[in-house]
Amino acid sequence: MKHVIENKLFSVINAIQNPVIVISYDKLQSVNNAFLEFFDVESIEEFYKRHDCLGKLFVKNNSFFTLTNIITKGQYWTDYLFMHPEVNRIVSIMNSDNQMIDFELTIKKIENKSEYIIVFNDITEFIAQKNEYKYFAYHDHLTKIYNRQIFDELFLKEIENKKRYKDHLSILLLDIDHFKKVNDNYGHHIGDLTLIALTKLINKVLRINDIFARWGGEEFIILLPRTEIEAAYIKAQEIRALIEAHVAKELPSITISIGVTEVNDSDTTKSSLQRVDKALYLAKEKRNDVIKIV
Repeated sequence: MKHVIENKLFSVINAIQNPVIVISYDKLQSVNNAFLEFFDVESIEEFYKRHDCLGKLFVKNNSFFTLTNIITKGQYWTDYLFMHPEVNRIVSIMNSDNQMIDFELTIKKIENKSEYIIVFNDITEFIAQKNEYKYFAYHDHLTKIYNRQIFDELFLKEIENKKRYKDHLSILLLDIDHFKKVNDNYGHHIGDLTLIALTKLINKVLRINDIFARWGGEEFIILLPRTEIEAAYIKAQEIRALIEAHVAKELPSITISIGVTEVNDSDTTKSSLQRVDKALYLAKEKRNDVIKIV
Protein backbone atom coordinates (compact mmCIF):
# COMPACT_ATOMS: atom_id res chain seq x y z
CA MET A 1 0.00 0.00 0.00
CA LYS A 2 2.87 2.36 0.90
CA HIS A 3 4.48 1.72 -2.50
CA VAL A 4 1.19 2.53 -4.27
CA ILE A 5 0.87 5.83 -2.36
CA GLU A 6 4.46 6.79 -3.23
CA ASN A 7 3.83 5.99 -6.90
CA LYS A 8 0.70 8.16 -6.87
CA LEU A 9 2.61 10.98 -5.20
CA PHE A 10 5.36 10.77 -7.82
CA SER A 11 2.76 10.80 -10.63
CA VAL A 12 1.20 13.93 -9.16
CA ILE A 13 4.42 15.93 -8.74
CA ASN A 14 5.73 14.78 -12.11
CA ALA A 15 2.65 16.26 -13.80
CA ILE A 16 3.57 19.71 -12.47
CA GLN A 17 5.54 21.82 -14.96
CA ASN A 18 7.56 23.68 -12.31
CA PRO A 19 10.32 21.89 -10.36
CA VAL A 20 8.92 19.96 -7.39
CA ILE A 21 10.80 18.08 -4.69
CA VAL A 22 10.05 15.86 -1.72
CA ILE A 23 12.77 16.54 0.82
CA SER A 24 13.56 15.24 4.30
CA TYR A 25 15.65 17.65 6.36
CA ASP A 26 18.14 18.51 3.60
CA LYS A 27 18.06 15.27 1.65
CA LEU A 28 16.10 14.93 -1.58
CA GLN A 29 13.73 11.97 -1.50
CA SER A 30 11.95 12.47 -4.80
CA VAL A 31 11.98 15.04 -7.60
CA ASN A 32 9.98 15.53 -10.76
CA ASN A 33 11.22 15.69 -14.34
CA ALA A 34 11.11 19.50 -14.36
CA PHE A 35 13.66 19.54 -11.52
CA LEU A 36 15.96 17.13 -13.35
CA GLU A 37 15.67 19.14 -16.57
CA PHE A 38 16.45 22.38 -14.72
CA PHE A 39 19.76 21.00 -13.44
CA ASP A 40 20.37 18.85 -16.53
CA VAL A 41 20.73 15.60 -14.58
CA GLU A 42 19.19 12.16 -14.99
CA SER A 43 18.61 11.35 -11.32
CA ILE A 44 18.92 12.51 -7.71
CA GLU A 45 22.16 10.53 -7.48
CA GLU A 46 23.64 12.47 -10.38
CA PHE A 47 22.50 15.72 -8.79
CA TYR A 48 24.42 14.86 -5.60
CA LYS A 49 27.52 14.01 -7.59
CA ARG A 50 27.54 17.64 -8.74
CA HIS A 51 26.12 19.44 -5.70
CA ASP A 52 26.43 18.95 -1.95
CA CYS A 53 23.18 20.60 -0.99
CA LEU A 54 20.25 22.17 -2.82
CA GLY A 55 20.11 25.07 -0.34
CA LYS A 56 23.70 26.04 -1.09
CA LEU A 57 22.62 26.79 -4.66
CA PHE A 58 20.40 29.70 -3.55
CA VAL A 59 22.21 32.75 -4.93
CA LYS A 60 22.33 36.04 -3.04
CA ASN A 61 20.03 38.36 -4.99
CA ASN A 62 18.19 41.39 -3.60
CA SER A 63 16.35 40.40 -0.42
CA PHE A 64 15.74 36.82 -1.56
CA PHE A 65 16.23 33.88 0.79
CA THR A 66 19.65 32.22 1.16
CA LEU A 67 21.15 30.01 3.85
CA THR A 68 22.64 33.12 5.47
CA ASN A 69 19.11 34.09 6.55
CA ILE A 70 19.06 31.18 9.00
CA ILE A 71 20.06 32.39 12.45
CA THR A 72 19.83 29.17 14.47
CA LYS A 73 22.98 27.10 13.94
CA GLY A 74 22.36 23.65 12.52
CA GLN A 75 18.76 24.34 11.50
CA TYR A 76 17.70 22.99 8.12
CA TRP A 77 16.48 25.52 5.59
CA THR A 78 13.35 23.45 4.98
CA ASP A 79 12.37 23.53 8.67
CA TYR A 80 13.24 27.20 8.88
CA LEU A 81 11.02 28.23 5.98
CA PHE A 82 8.14 26.08 7.19
CA MET A 83 8.29 27.47 10.73
CA HIS A 84 8.75 31.09 9.60
CA PRO A 85 5.96 31.88 7.11
CA GLU A 86 6.79 35.59 7.43
CA VAL A 87 10.18 35.03 5.74
CA ASN A 88 10.63 35.94 2.08
CA ARG A 89 10.31 32.61 0.25
CA ILE A 90 11.80 33.77 -3.03
CA VAL A 91 15.11 32.21 -4.11
CA SER A 92 17.40 32.63 -7.12
CA ILE A 93 19.10 29.60 -8.67
CA MET A 94 21.39 29.26 -11.68
CA ASN A 95 20.11 26.70 -14.19
CA SER A 96 22.23 24.41 -16.36
CA ASP A 97 22.52 27.18 -18.98
CA ASN A 98 23.98 29.53 -16.37
CA GLN A 99 20.84 31.68 -16.32
CA MET A 100 19.52 33.15 -13.09
CA ILE A 101 15.96 31.98 -12.41
CA ASP A 102 13.78 33.37 -9.60
CA PHE A 103 11.41 31.02 -7.77
CA GLU A 104 8.75 31.54 -5.16
CA LEU A 105 8.61 28.46 -2.93
CA THR A 106 5.38 26.78 -1.84
CA ILE A 107 6.18 24.46 1.04
CA LYS A 108 3.88 21.85 2.60
CA LYS A 109 4.71 19.35 5.32
CA ILE A 110 3.72 15.73 4.73
CA GLU A 111 1.56 14.66 7.66
CA ASN A 112 3.24 12.39 10.24
CA LYS A 113 6.57 12.64 8.44
CA SER A 114 9.70 14.78 8.52
CA GLU A 115 9.27 15.44 4.81
CA TYR A 116 8.18 18.47 2.83
CA ILE A 117 6.79 18.90 -0.64
CA ILE A 118 8.22 22.08 -2.16
CA VAL A 119 7.06 23.58 -5.43
CA PHE A 120 9.43 26.02 -7.18
CA ASN A 121 7.15 28.52 -8.92
CA ASP A 122 9.05 30.36 -11.66
CA ILE A 123 8.46 34.11 -11.18
CA THR A 124 11.48 35.34 -13.15
CA GLU A 125 9.37 37.29 -15.66
CA PHE A 126 7.26 38.84 -12.90
CA ILE A 127 10.37 39.98 -11.00
CA ALA A 128 11.85 41.41 -14.21
CA GLN A 129 8.66 43.36 -14.95
CA LYS A 130 8.49 44.60 -11.37
CA ASN A 131 12.10 45.80 -11.52
CA GLU A 132 11.48 47.44 -14.89
CA TYR A 133 8.41 49.24 -13.53
CA LYS A 134 10.42 50.44 -10.53
CA TYR A 135 13.26 51.56 -12.81
CA PHE A 136 11.03 53.59 -15.11
CA ALA A 137 9.24 55.19 -12.19
CA TYR A 138 12.44 57.22 -11.78
CA HIS A 139 14.01 57.15 -15.23
CA ASP A 140 13.10 58.72 -18.54
CA HIS A 141 11.83 56.00 -20.89
CA LEU A 142 13.73 57.33 -23.92
CA THR A 143 17.13 58.44 -22.62
CA LYS A 144 17.28 56.24 -19.49
CA ILE A 145 18.56 59.13 -17.36
CA TYR A 146 16.62 60.40 -14.33
CA ASN A 147 13.16 61.88 -14.88
CA ARG A 148 11.81 65.07 -13.37
CA GLN A 149 9.99 63.27 -10.56
CA ILE A 150 13.09 61.75 -8.99
CA PHE A 151 15.12 64.88 -9.75
CA ASP A 152 12.80 66.92 -7.53
CA GLU A 153 13.39 64.47 -4.68
CA LEU A 154 17.15 64.38 -5.16
CA PHE A 155 17.32 68.17 -5.44
CA LEU A 156 15.74 68.57 -2.00
CA LYS A 157 18.27 66.12 -0.53
CA GLU A 158 21.18 67.96 -2.15
CA ILE A 159 19.99 71.31 -0.76
CA GLU A 160 19.81 69.71 2.71
CA ASN A 161 23.34 68.35 2.26
CA LYS A 162 24.57 71.76 1.14
CA LYS A 163 23.20 73.43 4.25
CA ARG A 164 24.38 70.67 6.60
CA TYR A 165 27.92 70.40 5.27
CA LYS A 166 28.21 73.99 3.98
CA ASP A 167 29.09 72.71 0.50
CA HIS A 168 28.67 74.37 -2.88
CA LEU A 169 25.86 73.24 -5.18
CA SER A 170 25.46 74.41 -8.77
CA ILE A 171 22.84 73.81 -11.46
CA LEU A 172 23.07 73.60 -15.25
CA LEU A 173 19.88 73.88 -17.30
CA LEU A 174 20.38 73.19 -20.99
CA ASP A 175 18.24 73.26 -24.10
CA ILE A 176 18.87 72.04 -27.66
CA ASP A 177 18.89 74.96 -30.08
CA HIS A 178 16.17 74.86 -32.75
CA PHE A 179 15.24 71.27 -31.90
CA LYS A 180 11.84 71.68 -33.56
CA LYS A 181 13.66 71.94 -36.91
CA VAL A 182 15.32 68.58 -36.25
CA ASN A 183 11.94 66.90 -35.82
CA ASP A 184 10.40 68.79 -38.74
CA ASN A 185 13.26 68.10 -41.16
CA TYR A 186 14.31 64.61 -40.14
CA GLY A 187 11.32 63.15 -38.33
CA HIS A 188 10.68 62.29 -34.68
CA HIS A 189 12.64 59.04 -34.86
CA ILE A 190 15.85 60.92 -35.68
CA GLY A 191 14.87 63.47 -33.06
CA ASP A 192 14.69 60.71 -30.45
CA LEU A 193 18.06 59.28 -31.53
CA THR A 194 19.53 62.79 -31.22
CA LEU A 195 18.29 63.08 -27.63
CA ILE A 196 19.75 59.67 -26.78
CA ALA A 197 23.12 60.57 -28.33
CA LEU A 198 23.16 63.87 -26.44
CA THR A 199 22.64 62.21 -23.06
CA LYS A 200 25.32 59.60 -23.74
CA LEU A 201 27.84 62.30 -24.65
CA ILE A 202 27.09 64.37 -21.57
CA ASN A 203 27.17 61.35 -19.24
CA LYS A 204 30.77 60.71 -20.29
CA VAL A 205 31.95 64.01 -18.79
CA LEU A 206 29.91 63.90 -15.57
CA ARG A 207 31.05 62.58 -12.20
CA ILE A 208 29.36 59.64 -10.56
CA ASN A 209 27.68 61.88 -7.96
CA ASP A 210 26.38 64.44 -10.49
CA ILE A 211 22.63 64.25 -11.06
CA PHE A 212 21.50 64.34 -14.70
CA ALA A 213 17.80 64.41 -15.59
CA ARG A 214 15.49 65.12 -18.47
CA TRP A 215 13.64 68.27 -17.55
CA GLY A 216 11.12 68.09 -20.36
CA GLY A 217 11.16 67.79 -24.16
CA GLU A 218 14.63 68.90 -25.27
CA GLU A 219 15.55 70.45 -21.91
CA PHE A 220 17.91 68.74 -19.45
CA ILE A 221 19.11 69.64 -15.98
CA ILE A 222 22.29 68.77 -14.12
CA LEU A 223 23.05 69.13 -10.42
CA LEU A 224 26.72 69.51 -9.56
CA PRO A 225 27.27 68.84 -5.83
CA ARG A 226 30.35 70.39 -4.19
CA THR A 227 30.83 72.67 -7.20
CA GLU A 228 31.00 76.45 -7.06
CA ILE A 229 29.68 78.56 -9.92
CA GLU A 230 32.97 79.21 -11.73
CA ALA A 231 33.74 75.49 -11.91
CA ALA A 232 30.15 74.87 -13.01
CA TYR A 233 30.53 77.48 -15.77
CA ILE A 234 33.69 75.75 -17.01
CA LYS A 235 31.88 72.39 -17.02
CA ALA A 236 28.97 73.95 -18.94
CA GLN A 237 31.37 75.31 -21.59
CA GLU A 238 32.97 71.86 -21.84
CA ILE A 239 29.57 70.28 -22.45
CA ARG A 240 28.54 72.96 -24.94
CA ALA A 241 31.77 72.52 -26.95
CA LEU A 242 31.46 68.73 -26.81
CA ILE A 243 27.99 68.80 -28.35
CA GLU A 244 28.95 71.38 -30.98
CA ALA A 245 31.97 69.31 -32.10
CA HIS A 246 30.16 65.97 -32.19
CA VAL A 247 29.60 64.54 -35.66
CA ALA A 248 27.48 61.47 -36.41
CA LYS A 249 26.71 60.38 -39.96
CA GLU A 250 23.14 59.37 -39.25
CA LEU A 251 22.28 62.36 -37.04
CA PRO A 252 22.08 66.11 -37.63
CA SER A 253 24.61 68.43 -35.99
CA ILE A 254 23.18 70.35 -33.05
CA THR A 255 24.18 73.01 -30.54
CA ILE A 256 22.92 73.69 -27.05
CA SER A 257 22.42 76.68 -24.80
CA ILE A 258 23.08 76.43 -21.06
CA GLY A 259 22.07 78.44 -18.02
CA VAL A 260 24.23 78.21 -14.90
CA THR A 261 23.67 79.23 -11.30
CA GLU A 262 24.77 78.29 -7.81
CA VAL A 263 22.34 77.54 -5.00
CA ASN A 264 22.89 80.00 -2.16
CA ASP A 265 22.07 79.56 1.54
CA SER A 266 18.75 81.40 1.32
CA ASP A 267 17.56 79.58 -1.80
CA THR A 268 14.62 77.25 -2.13
CA THR A 269 14.27 74.83 -5.01
CA LYS A 270 11.86 77.27 -6.60
CA SER A 271 14.08 80.36 -6.36
CA SER A 272 17.20 78.58 -7.62
CA LEU A 273 15.30 77.01 -10.53
CA GLN A 274 13.80 80.36 -11.48
CA ARG A 275 17.28 81.87 -11.57
CA VAL A 276 18.83 79.12 -13.71
CA ASP A 277 15.81 79.26 -16.02
CA LYS A 278 16.43 82.99 -16.50
CA ALA A 279 20.08 82.25 -17.28
CA LEU A 280 19.03 79.70 -19.90
CA TYR A 281 16.59 82.20 -21.42
CA LEU A 282 19.44 84.70 -21.87
CA ALA A 283 21.69 81.99 -23.36
CA LYS A 284 18.99 80.97 -25.84
CA GLU A 285 18.75 84.54 -27.12
CA LYS A 286 22.29 84.10 -28.48
CA ARG A 287 22.15 80.30 -29.09
CA ASN A 288 25.11 77.97 -28.54
CA ASP A 289 26.07 79.98 -25.48
CA VAL A 290 26.49 79.69 -21.72
CA ILE A 291 25.17 82.33 -19.32
CA LYS A 292 25.68 82.29 -15.57
CA ILE A 293 23.68 84.20 -12.99
CA VAL A 294 24.86 84.39 -9.40
